[in-house]
Amino acid sequence: MIKYKTILLLPTVALCSGIAQAQNDTDDIYSNFERNYNELLHSYYIKQNEKLSNQNYGAVTYAGHQAKETSDEQYEQRLKQIPSCVPLVYNSVVRNHIIYYIDRIGDRVGVMLGISKYYFPIFENILDAYGVPSDLKYLVVIESAFNPKAVSRAGATGLWQFMYATGRTYDLRVNSIVDDRCDPIKSTVAAAKYLKDLYSIYHDWSLVLAAYNCGPGNVNKAIKRSGRTTFWEIYDYLPKETRNYVPAFIAATYFMNYADKHGIYPQELTKPLDLVNDTVIVSKDIYFGQIEKVMNIPMDQLRDMNPQYKMDYIPGSLAEYSLRLPLKDVERFIELEDSISNTDKDKYNPSNLINGGNVERVISSDDSTQTVYVTKNITHKVQSRDSWSSIARRYGVTVSDLRKWNRKVKSNKLRKGTLLTVKQKVAVEKKKVIAQEEAEKESIVEESIVAANNSVSNVEKIPATAKKQPNSTKKDVSKKVVSKTHVVKNGETISKIAAKYKVSEAQILKANGLNQQSAKKIRPGQKLKIK
Repeated sequence: MIKYKTILLLPTVALCSGIAQAQNDTDDIYSNFERNYNELLHSYYIKQNEKLSNQNYGAVTYAGHQAKETSDEQYEQRLKQIPSCVPLVYNSVVRNHIIYYIDRIGDRVGVMLGISKYYFPIFENILDAYGVPSDLKYLVVIESAFNPKAVSRAGATGLWQFMYATGRTYDLRVNSIVDDRCDPIKSTVAAAKYLKDLYSIYHDWSLVLAAYNCGPGNVNKAIKRSGRTTFWEIYDYLPKETRNYVPAFIAATYFMNYADKHGIYPQELTKPLDLVNDTVIVSKDIYFGQIEKVMNIPMDQLRDMNPQYKMDYIPGSLAEYSLRLPLKDVERFIELEDSISNTDKDKYNPSNLINGGNVERVISSDDSTQTVYVTKNITHKVQSRDSWSSIARRYGVTVSDLRKWNRKVKSNKLRKGTLLTVKQKVAVEKKKVIAQEEAEKESIVEESIVAANNSVSNVEKIPATAKKQPNSTKKDVSKKVVSKTHVVKNGETISKIAAKYKVSEAQILKANGLNQQSAKKIRPGQKLKIK
């Protein structure tokens, strides 16, 4: 029996109470990881490799030294040898994470080691260009398991798991056709900027990781409540998932460097390395099906290399969009672009591509008039005789889609008065949609890094800067600002109200002339402006 010892000596009572709950608190991190990994197995290159090697990726395939048989001294020594901007602290929490990754899902680690050869050069180049330590590339392991189409229960999307508002703040396009959060290059640029902005607040990479997971507001609260200034000192005051986020990062850093010590080696994947693929700017409206027919590149391969396109469609005539291809095919695509865009034009008319809930563009007989069908949310209040199937029939949708849009409603029998979301298509002139998207881009309110900066400046011992952020919302947002009035309910706080409307606490305080003290005294019935 190995005796576990805690190497880290910090406030013992607080940390030990957190460790006692660690196994329960890891559920979200592990379930997100396994869900993202299982989806990754459906990608083109891994399926191709599975056919070639006849390997079952769902079973343990390694034989070596199990993590639970490795001594604490060995772990501590190995972690000290890894150069890292994040202090690679070793304790029983970190040990439990290492045991999970090595002993329980060692087969998955082998696949991730293989696919990292494709992604890590991309991450390292971009992080280095923005002055962010390249070892933060290991964040992607615990965030998305290298799945560019990963979506969390909260809606965070892509390799770096950006929420909608934060993604738009860092110039990631998210609309009915494209989601740049799924673009490996653009999302990594956004992540580098976001991490750098967080570091300008905390000057501590462990706190940056915590803030990346739960937001600067929650980290600031933990600092204030604990009166401490390091991750392990504020550990017990952080949200449950965040307590395990930094330990999981340390564990990922360990196994991505020392998997071979446990008999785990990279799976040889066929995905082309960064040096043998490239991007080309598309100037025409082109569908993946047209590229497949003319260039004989499989549709699934195009999807794998370009996960940002939701409809297998690149609207090159509307804006600047790029296409990633194997290097050997780039020059040929440039030569054939006109032919590709004209291939089977009737078949690939957007009006024929109805894709459950996505936008479909319909070209009328008058080329000067174009309309699009946009998806809008309708709220349905359940009546006494309503069922999932009757509501689905009423709105012309499937039961599976209706359940997907209302995942919080678990019961098969609906309760009267329950509010359900139903997505319906509405025809709108294309120029209005484009104008609205541009207006949204101007008026999008970031989950304010500047506000977080101001908040931390009041926290003792944390040196904060008040420098102008490169992506702060200094744009003229007066063009389109929507105001709402919220009536405070019993038990509500500024924090809960901000989360409900997806705005920052600082915005609510400013709009209502409140400060931190008066915000604590809001009462039921009080009216607040929400912009």
